[in-house]
Amino acid sequence: MSWKCVLVSIALVAGCTTSQGTPATVTKVDEPEHEASLTSFYRQTLDWRPCEALQCAKLTVPVDYRRPDGPKFTLPVIKAAATRPGERIGTLVAGAGGPGQSGVAMVKDIAGTWPAPVRARFDLVGFDPRGIGGSEPRLRCDTEGEPASKAPEGLPLIGGEVPSTRQYAEACLKNTGENVLRHLGTDDVVSDLDVLRVVTGQEKLTYLGYSYGTRIGQLYADRFPKKIRAMVLDGVDNTYLDWRADTVEQAKGVEDTLLTYAKQCATRTGKPCPGRDETEILATVDRVLAKADKAGEGSALRSEISAKLTFPADWAELSEIILGADAPSDGASDEPADEPETSTDTTDALTVVNCLDRTHPTDLAAYEDAARELRRVSRLSSGTEALGCAFLPTGAAPSRTIRADGAPPILLVGTTKDAATPYGWARRLPESLKSAVLLSNEDVGHAVFGGGSSCVDDAVSRYLVDSTIPAAPARCTGGPV
Repeated sequence: MSWKCVLVSIALVAGCTTSQGTPATVTKVDEPEHEASLTSFYRQTLDWRPCEALQCAKLTVPVDYRRPDGPKFTLPVIKAAATRPGERIGTLVAGAGGPGQSGVAMVKDIAGTWPAPVRARFDLVGFDPRGIGGSEPRLRCDTEGEPASKAPEGLPLIGGEVPSTRQYAEACLKNTGENVLRHLGTDDVVSDLDVLRVVTGQEKLTYLGYSYGTRIGQLYADRFPKKIRAMVLDGVDNTYLDWRADTVEQAKGVEDTLLTYAKQCATRTGKPCPGRDETEILATVDRVLAKADKAGEGSALRSEISAKLTFPADWAELSEIILGADAPSDGASDEPADEPETSTDTTDALTVVNCLDRTHPTDLAAYEDAARELRRVSRLSSGTEALGCAFLPTGAAPSRTIRADGAPPILLVGTTKDAATPYGWARRLPESLKSAVLLSNEDVGHAVFGGGSSCVDDAVSRYLVDSTIPAAPARCTGGPV
């Protein structure tokens, strides 16, 4: 489904990256709505106006919460009103994936497809995170011309990507503005979410986050545990891994899902597969990757395959991609030559926000070493996934443990075969977040509420409407796993 983010490190390919420096300190205030300097933001009135069949408004927030009199962000907000206004419970904020997905676009997609009990009782609200979609200012990373620098020696796995990575980072900082870019991290998005909570009339927040939206939710819960009415985290991201472990675990998740595809291709798709069994399919994948590497197209093919792995609904198309790549070439290219590539909000924010959310090294040797491990754990890893952060500003901490002491029960939805956010992340979170309850979806997929599992839909709907937590161990069963 188009609104569901695929948070796969493979998508990071050599993209991000310049100057490092000390990150801004997050404003830690229990009651920021009562801070005199922030009063104008928390007391603003959203001017809701019709937009298609929904309502739209603009939210104003400071670029830097430590300097609220400085530059501002204007963030698009959208609302789908409760379908039974007489039975309305309140507002439910939906957090989009990515980083880089538009919450406004997501709500347009899901407003008519979410389970009826939830849509009947809640106004559904989404927003574009700072720098994304219709946000002003926006993250802008388009590059022009060839990189000025040359590939460094002694880095056989990543060296060839270093010049374009450095050029990209310089473009992000120059075109966006360094002060703006440094304030695109999730901590600042959490502050925006709290402003949105108040201006949408919520004494306590009701929130459902998908994928990266679960990172927003976790950090919100950790900072404002007593301001939550209900929270669902579907496709659970992590905050506890450092830059390298995060990338490696995602690569392992992609490889694990590839193995599942190889085992289940015929039964899941009913279409021609690139082999008669698991062994043949994996041999075909290895063959087409070797062929693409020889042609200098390996990274692009790895990204294309990885993007189609996440949802079984895309597996028939994935088979076509692999079969097409395995077909004999007539020497002609189907693609136009010298077509310029432009960056997008999704790929830019995936790079920049992830880099801002964790500390990372500047020493390129560390990325070369990580590349060796990435190549070892996944045939779909180019090895350069982690390189993107080498030239961008760093985050404040290598990792964070979410505790959210005092928070009400928080419902986690973890799918057991998830290429984007590995199931282990959802399984581990309750070790520190004691109020968390895990609903395990035994299937292949990612961010599944509203996507076809009646078991997940019913359990999440009951929790959101009635605060009823499913009994442990809570499980839903989908396809064969």
